[in-house]
Parts: sequence; C-alpha cells; structure tokens
Amino acid sequence: MHGDTGVSRGEHSPGRDGGDTLPTDELEELVAACVEAEVRGDQAAVEALLSARPSLAPAARAQIDDLRRSGLLEEQPEQIGPYRIRSLLGRGGMGAVYLAEQEQPVRRLVAVKLIKRGMDTGEVAVRFAAERQALALMSHEHIAKMFDAGATPDGRPYFVMEYVPGVPITEYSDAHRLDLDQRLAMFLQVCAGVRHAHLKGIVHRDLKPSNVLVTEQDGRPVPKIIDFGIAKAVDQRLTADSLRTTAGMLLGTPEYMSPEQAGGDPFDVDLRTDVYSLGVILYELLTGTLPFAPQRLRRDYGQLIDILRSEDPPPPSRQLTRHADTVEMARRRSTTPTLLRRRVRRELDWICCRAMEKERNRRYASVDELAADIRRYLAHEPVLAGPPSDLYRIRKFVRRYRVQVGAAVLVLAAIVAALGISLNALAKEARANALAAQALAGETKARAAAEHDFQRALDAVEQLMHRVAEETLDNLPHMTQVRRQLAADAAAFCR
Repeated sequence: MHGDTGVSRGEHSPGRDGGDTLPTDELEELVAACVEAEVRGDQAAVEALLSARPSLAPAARAQIDDLRRSGLLEEQPEQIGPYRIRSLLGRGGMGAVYLAEQEQPVRRLVAVKLIKRGMDTGEVAVRFAAERQALALMSHEHIAKMFDAGATPDGRPYFVMEYVPGVPITEYSDAHRLDLDQRLAMFLQVCAGVRHAHLKGIVHRDLKPSNVLVTEQDGRPVPKIIDFGIAKAVDQRLTADSLRTTAGMLLGTPEYMSPEQAGGDPFDVDLRTDVYSLGVILYELLTGTLPFAPQRLRRDYGQLIDILRSEDPPPPSRQLTRHADTVEMARRRSTTPTLLRRRVRRELDWICCRAMEKERNRRYASVDELAADIRRYLAHEPVLAGPPSDLYRIRKFVRRYRVQVGAAVLVLAAIVAALGISLNALAKEARANALAAQALAGETKARAAAEHDFQRALDAVEQLMHRVAEETLDNLPHMTQVRRQLAADAAAFCR
C-alpha cells in the first residue's frame, strides 16, 4: 500500500521560487527516504541523504518542513494494538499506513492505518470511521480486505487491512510490457471490484493507479483496490454520525477527478464519478500519459474547475502522437508506435472519451456499461460508444466560446443583412433586364411576321401577273412590248 504524497509520478514540480522544474520522481523518492529516516529518529541519515543530492536538497527540505508543520511527521510506533510495526508504507492527509506483523490468531503481514495525532476528532474521525465501515461491507478479490479495527491507548483510531505487496497498475503494466489486451483484461478486474463497491452503495472518489495495486498470485497479476478514505455512502449511512463534507472542500486527486467532484459539492457526486476516474486510468494505461498535465490542474483551484468543465482532452490515439518517446512507450506495450495508434484509434478512443464525458449524463451510466463495451471490443464486436455528433461538437464549441461566438454572430448578421440588400437590388435589376429583353423579343418577332406577310403578298402579285401574261395577253397580237412593260412595272413595285 502506498500513501499519497500529493505529487504525481513521472511529472515535474515547480521550485519554491517558481524557477526551473525539478524531476518529481527523484524528489519524491528523496523526500520519502528522508521521512522514513526521520520517523526512525535517524537525523544523521536525513542529512546524509540531502547532502548526496545537493540540487534537490532545498526543495526536499521545504517539503519536509511542511510535513513537520502539518503534524504528519512523527516517530514510528513500535506497536499498535496487538500488531508489531515493521516499517512505514506511506502517509496521507488523514494519517499513516504501516506494515505490521500479526502473531495471533494467525501469523501474517498486515497494513495498519493509524489516524494522525490532532485529527482524531470531528469530521476526519467520522471520515476515518466511514472508511473502516465501508471496507467491512465489502468482500471481493479485487478489494483489499479489512481484518480488524480498534483504538490506541490515547484514543487514536486505527484499522487493520490486507497488506498488498504490489505496485500501481500503470507501473506493473509497463514493467511487464503488457500488451493492450492484457492491460484491458486487468482493467476489467478493476471494474469488477468497483462494481462490487457500488453494489454496496460505496463510491470510492479517489480511484487512481496508486490506489490500484497489482500483486501476483499463482503467477498471475491480481489488482487490488485500496484506500476508501474519502469514500461516500450512496444508499446508507456508514456511521452513527453524519458523514458531512464542507461544501467547496476539495477531496480527491485533481488528475483523476470528475468535473462535478471538483465542484466541491459532496451531494453532487454519484457512481459516475468513479466511471470518470476509471476512464482516466484507462487513458493512462493506453497512452502512458494523463489527459491533462498535472502542473496545469494543480496551479490553482479556479483553473482546475475551468479545465475540467470546459476543455476536452485529446483522444488517446492523438495523445500517442505527442509522446516524447513513442518507440519506448510502444515497446512497453509490446508493439510498435504505428500498430499501437492503429489499435487505439476509433473504438478505444470512443470508450475512453465516453467514460470521461464532462456531462455525466453522456458518460456510461455504470461501471457495468463501461466494462461491457471493453468486452465487446476484445470480442471484436461493435461497441456502444461512438464519436460525438457534429451537432454536439458545435454545441460544445458554442458553450465554451460564448462571447466570441456571440460577436461572430453579430458580424455575420450584419454581413447577411448587407448581402440581402445587395441581392435585392440585383434581383430588381435582373427583373428589369428580363422585361426589356422580353419586349425586344416581341418586337423582333412582330417585325419578322410582317416581313413574312409582305413576302407572301409579293409572291401572290408575281403569280397573278405571270398568269395574266401567260393566259390572257399571250394570244393578243403585238403584246410582247406590253408584257415587258408590265414586268418592268412589277419589278419596280417590288423594289
């Protein structure tokens, strides 16, 4: 089991002065080693660790000082109840988790979670009791089991749960170079565990790789969900006291947090919050990166809300093209960059984006639906998720850029109005031209008809004159000269 240090793995964190960033993995390991030495009371070991890493020492000292001021650093106890403490596994906002040894009635290693000093009353104590009761309600192979609960002599509550000697699901997948099918098969086991919790009326609210540890049993990987510390009862009260959360209090991990959870209203969280977090874990299993850069989400609360509510992350296949080392990233998935992008494109893009929809009504309604679509994909069957429609994309664009779209609409309206006036004038001119052309065509037609009639009249006169000349005057003596004269007169008349 691992505590939450509040810094994501594989990223960089800004220095105190806002200057160059420091490698978070190395800084986190250094702080963890120093904390472990300090809780043992070995201050010389702390100084030796810091002296060996001079570039990281100032930032590490600052984090250790913060832990001291917050009360998170305290000496490691030798015994908690009947459990003998062996080492520190991790620290979080509520307390510490220790690896301990149980001797009676069975001999085994267990994880003991002890609430930190000064936080054993009020809301935190209620939340701690809720976690204990939540675990007691659940019994599933992919959820860490709870064995016992109690309180120390000074009244600090603790509970004892199954020790999971594993690593986060993303680290295990990369270290063993699991291909996509193997990763999806293991992810389905996680979905089964979350489904069991949901059937018990429990929302985890902090699903992330460090809370999904993978151990091996009989040579096969078995993921286990841990840390229901901020779980919420959906259908029942988990404790005799009300489990209240102050409105606006941010609970969870920003990188895996749903938009409604980031809003801070505890009554606005339901089962689909865990669906969103599972979508982010799936995204990370596929691409090796997160949908949004942690440094952007952790900059300030206002920016976190704005990003989660308005920005759409790139689909996993597109994120793969942006990876700094695509060859290594693909190698960890036992494939090549080209084949990996081809596998992820379309169906896996759709499934991830559907699980991470900002509007929860557009997400999978349950973990069952998410798991069913993954099984369809693995069986080469059509998935229910699909790409957003053009109308939906337009609506999202308008909502995000409301002011700009409003201004553009006004400009477009002015252009359309001006264009309408111009088109109306052109239409009037076209109608006038058409009428003029029609009148000209009528005049031309009438002139042609008149000329045709005139020609027919001339033909009739000519035929009459010919007939008179041939039939009547031809037999009269001395009429040759008369016929010539008539012909000449007729020709002159025709001209």
